[in-house]
Amino acid sequence: MSNEKTVYHVVCLNGGSSSIKVSVKSIINGEVEAVADFNCQGLGTGRGYIDVKINGQKEKMDTPMEDHKSALHAITEIISERFPSLNIVAVGHRVVHGGATFKQTTLIDGMDGEVQKSIKEYSSLAPLHNPANLQIIQAALSDPIFGNVPNAAIFDTQFHAEMPDYVKLYAVPKEWIEKYGIQRYGFHGASYAYITHRFAELNELKDEETNIVIAHMGNGCSMAKVVGGKGADTTMGTTPLEGLVMGTRSGDIDPGVLELMAKNLNTDIAGIIRILNKESGLLGLYNKGIKEMHIIREAALNGDKEAELAIDVAAYRTAKYFSGFLGTMDSPGGIVFTGGVGENEGYFRRKVLGFMKLFNWVIDESTIDTRNEEVVFADSSTIPGLKAWVIPTDEEKVFALEAFRFVKIEK
Repeated sequence: MSNEKTVYHVVCLNGGSSSIKVSVKSIINGEVEAVADFNCQGLGTGRGYIDVKINGQKEKMDTPMEDHKSALHAITEIISERFPSLNIVAVGHRVVHGGATFKQTTLIDGMDGEVQKSIKEYSSLAPLHNPANLQIIQAALSDPIFGNVPNAAIFDTQFHAEMPDYVKLYAVPKEWIEKYGIQRYGFHGASYAYITHRFAELNELKDEETNIVIAHMGNGCSMAKVVGGKGADTTMGTTPLEGLVMGTRSGDIDPGVLELMAKNLNTDIAGIIRILNKESGLLGLYNKGIKEMHIIREAALNGDKEAELAIDVAAYRTAKYFSGFLGTMDSPGGIVFTGGVGENEGYFRRKVLGFMKLFNWVIDESTIDTRNEEVVFADSSTIPGLKAWVIPTDEEKVFALEAFRFVKIEK
C-alpha cells in the first residue's frame, strides 16, 4: 500500500483538573476527519463517566476514574475494543500557557525533560490550567499506547508570540516584565490559527494575506487582531482574566477594585481573583445562578430587563474591542465570530454590530440568526469590503495537524 493511501490517527488531549476531552482524528493526505470523541468527567470523585461520540452516535459510560492516568487507560481500552485497527502515530496536547519560551508546537522530550519543566514553571501564570495539562502529559507518556508515539505540546499562547513589543508590554516596572514575565500573552491560539486559515480558504487568500479580527466567544471569550496571518493583538493578557465579559470571568476591571473589595469582603487579593474568575462575568451580572448566554437571551426576549442589560454589557465590550482593533489596521477584510456563543447567538451578534456605529453594518436578515454554519451576515457600508462572518472553529484539527508534523513517515 502506498503512503498516499495510508490512514494515520492522531489523538488530541485537552483537559482540566477533573476532566479530559479526547479526540481521535484520522489524517489521509493531509485531510483531517473525526473518528471518535470522548469526554471524561468526574475524575477522582467516584462518580466518573465518559461521554462517547462515534459516527454521530452518543452514549454515556459510567466509569470511575481515580486520576488522569486511569482515565486515559479507560480510553485506550475503549479504543482497543472499538477500533482495533487504529494506526495511532502521535498525540497532541493542548497546553494553555507557554510563556515567552514556546513560540511554536514543541515535541515533549520525555517524562523529566525540559519541556515539562518549563510548563511547570509557567504554572504560576496559569495555576488553573498548566498543572492539569502536566498531569495529562505525564499520564499519556506512561500509557502503553500513547506513550510509544511522539507527544507534542500545542500552546494557547503560541499564536500570539510574534505580537509587537508595544502590544505585549504593560506600563509597569520593567523588573515585573523581565523577572516575572508580566506581559500580554493571549490564549485560544488554536482556534485563531484555524479561523485564520479557514477565512483565507473561503476568500481565496494566502494566510499571509489575511487581515481580520476574530472574536472567540464561549464560556471563555477573547479576541485577536490578525495581520498578515499572524496574531498582532489580543484581549487576554498575562492570564485569561483580562478582556471581554465571559461566562464567569469579569474581563477588564479597574485594578484598584481588587484592594477596595479585599477590604470590604475581609479577604485577600487571591480571594478577589477567585471571585473575578469564578463568580463574575454573565454569572455575576445576571445574578440568578446562570452563565449560559442562550438562557439569558431567552429571558431577555421574554422581557427580563436584567438579562437584557447583561447581554448589552457583554456586547458593548465586544463592539469596543472590534472597533479599536479595526481602527489600527490597514485594509481589514472582515470580522469573525466563532466559539459556542459566537457561532450560535444571532441575537448577541446583532447587539454587537448595533454598538459599532461608525461601521454602519447592513445586516442580512436571512443569515444573521444562522447557527453553527459558515456565513456572511453583514457588510459595512462605511468600509467597502469589510464583512461580518460566522466561521465555526475546529481546534482539534489544529492539534492533530500540529502533532502530526513530528511523525516520521518512511518514503
